[in-house]
Amino acid sequence: MTLKLPSALLAMLVLIPTTGHAEERALFLQKVYMSFCLKHFDDYGALRAGLIEQGLPKLAPQQAAPFLQGREGDAWPVPYQGQFGQFVLTLPAGDNLCAVMARRADPDSTGRWFATLAETAPEPLEVQQVLDESTHTPLNGEARTRAWRWAAPAALQQLQLTLTTASEPEAAIQAMVSLAVIRAEQQER
Repeated sequence: MTLKLPSALLAMLVLIPTTGHAEERALFLQKVYMSFCLKHFDDYGALRAGLIEQGLPKLAPQQAAPFLQGREGDAWPVPYQGQFGQFVLTLPAGDNLCAVMARRADPDSTGRWFATLAETAPEPLEVQQVLDESTHTPLNGEARTRAWRWAAPAALQQLQLTLTTASEPEAAIQAMVSLAVIRAEQQER
């Protein structure tokens, strides 16, 4: 007697490794974000200096430009499984923003870990979700952006944690996570 798998089950088995890889990339994105952006939020200038001092390969200005989104600054490819091209760390000029972009990362897994992190500010900071919107972009298709702010009452600055995900499998960037230090005068804009 031969055992035949229904075609739907066979299709699911074929997709399991892809889903696993996408979730693996989402976890790697989390690790990079927490190791660089979250850990060094109080001094992105020192982080930049440390990366330069270590001689880590930076993207050339023309290669970095799309990742910096019109700003001056620096961008580093982050190796993943021994290869470059899937993750980029950016530190725009001004030393108040750190972002990590992933070419491929499961949008649902990324959304879950990031929302859990963003909604759980350390004491005495308070959390406020300030953005949840979807837009259509030529390179990424439908993209959802969510942002939360962490601040102590009457603080002169806040931390803004932002996540943008695109669910299209062929999106140029499927996930971008950032942490910005926002000063009181910037909050009014």
